[in-house]
Amino acid sequence: MGWLVWMGETWMALGASWLVAAALYPDKGVLHRLIVTLLVLPALILTAMQALGIPGLLRPLWLGVLAPGVFAVPGWLAWRRLGRAQALALLRSDVSAPARLVREAWRDREPAALTVPVATAVLLLACVLVWIFKSWTWDPVWYHVPITAYAIQTGSLDWIDTSVPWTQSHPKNVELLAAWNCLFPLDNRLDDSSQLPFALLGAAVTAAWARAMGARPAFAAGAGAAWVLLPPIFLQVWSTHVDVACGALLSATVFFMRERPTARDRWMNLLALGLYAGTKMTGAFHLLMLGPWIAVRTVLELREARGAVGRRLGSVALSVLLLVSLSAFKYVQNLLKTGNPLWAFRVKVPLTDTWLPGLYDPSIFYGAAPGQSPLFFGSKGDVGHLLESWYGLVPAAYFPDVRTGGFGPVFAFLLVPCLLALLMSPRRWRSTLPILALGLLALTVQAAWWPRFTIGVATAGLVALGALHGRLAAWAGPRRGLSLLFLGLTLYTFWQGASAQVHQADLLMYSKHLAEAWRASPHERAALQVVDWLWPTSWNLLKEQELKKGDVVAYDQSVEFLAEFFTRDYRTRVEYVPSHGAVSDYLARIDALKPRWVGVQRGSAAAQALVQERGAEFLFDAPRSHISLYRMPP
Repeated sequence: MGWLVWMGETWMALGASWLVAAALYPDKGVLHRLIVTLLVLPALILTAMQALGIPGLLRPLWLGVLAPGVFAVPGWLAWRRLGRAQALALLRSDVSAPARLVREAWRDREPAALTVPVATAVLLLACVLVWIFKSWTWDPVWYHVPITAYAIQTGSLDWIDTSVPWTQSHPKNVELLAAWNCLFPLDNRLDDSSQLPFALLGAAVTAAWARAMGARPAFAAGAGAAWVLLPPIFLQVWSTHVDVACGALLSATVFFMRERPTARDRWMNLLALGLYAGTKMTGAFHLLMLGPWIAVRTVLELREARGAVGRRLGSVALSVLLLVSLSAFKYVQNLLKTGNPLWAFRVKVPLTDTWLPGLYDPSIFYGAAPGQSPLFFGSKGDVGHLLESWYGLVPAAYFPDVRTGGFGPVFAFLLVPCLLALLMSPRRWRSTLPILALGLLALTVQAAWWPRFTIGVATAGLVALGALHGRLAAWAGPRRGLSLLFLGLTLYTFWQGASAQVHQADLLMYSKHLAEAWRASPHERAALQVVDWLWPTSWNLLKEQELKKGDVVAYDQSVEFLAEFFTRDYRTRVEYVPSHGAVSDYLARIDALKPRWVGVQRGSAAAQALVQERGAEFLFDAPRSHISLYRMPP
């Protein structure tokens, strides 16, 4: 029943989102409406999740009642604006878009369009991987997935009592979207699913922008598909690492700033930026950087409003409120709890000697000199590291959190030259400036040589390629040669990243478990050790079989991969019990909670006391961690 409710309400949200997109952009093409749909959809879901999560009412029943109302209001208003005839006409047009693309690609004999079926297959495979594998990638099992699990366990967005600071402090938008996909069925099968729509968003933004720069429709679609086929994107899209979402949202933010200011573009610009800032703290950084540009565009928009300035000011205020509602909660909570909105980093207040409290100095965390910001290439040798990563001067690390290897040969040897060509086109500055601004914004973050942090520059490169293709419209031979070169380099880039999943089998063991995971029952799937930092399959199976609804599972500060402590249906209660203080205090807390299983630091006095004074039975040592698991006596 839970799965049916989830599917029904998700389709309601999708329908309402498309109606909003159609009402705002009836004069634009299908890509514009797809982009807006994929922005409005998470905004509607997050509105419902936060409305219930902040007061602690985030339960399937309440969400099932409230969410349809949240979806119905904008959907009804959009329907009234459109009317039945126009809505159905736009729907027919949008649904038939794939068939039109096939005809156009065949008519143009466009080689680049072949990336579209490849990217479609990759996204379908990603859906399969999400379905058959439990969450296994490093950062998600460490702190992203626990955010989702705690939201479901507690039914709230309260501050999480844990020893994992990023679970406490990280913005939650992507993790809350994952919670939406898991809460109704009470099943963690889709806890890695929430970045999949953002892959489609990034592809749509790239294609629409390339088309606007003059590329033929089939080539623009190929450029959008190529976005998905870049290793930092397709290797991460089946996880909650959040970088794919960040790259797509930053790209969408700038996409809606490239034309003459309008109210509808402002709403979409601030909506995308709000989603981005609520996804990762670099979103807040980019919000500050884009703020002056947004302000200037708003002034220009108000100047053109003439007699309707008051009404337009109200619209501006509401759109800013939308941005705040989608982004501010975690920063405000961090500020109230720690005195620092960007906690767990220590932050120096600009133009002062004041430091806000935190656990980590970002300069040391990202390799800069002590006290020096790692932003804007602040770390020593940043530019050299970037070029080494992009041009293969260091070995590529094609893991899901791609750190070196850049975006592959297609970026290094084709897209970068296209970006440089834009710099030499000053007469076209109105159309090229937003592209270059996106690329620059993407590169100003910390550790820019990690391509997963700078996905926006790949979007900019693909759009620049689309611009070059458009300028070759009168020269069929060079245009066809560019398409063939692009197709070959894109497929080679994709193969580099995909083949590494097999060649590096000692590191990426999940690729060896595909058949086993496909055949596994739900219990077995939730227990499978597909990489060596997860719990062994036998102990995970025991966890799923032995622990009953309401059982408490405790852990201490030695935990590394917190997601492993939750059961697949969220039936247990996972609690943090620190053991580094007095043993008597630790035992008192254990006695009060009455946990069934306890994770405690290996070899510690607390572990000895559990065995000697409480009769705990040793179970196993968690891999890649200093924590040991014990079963408590009944």
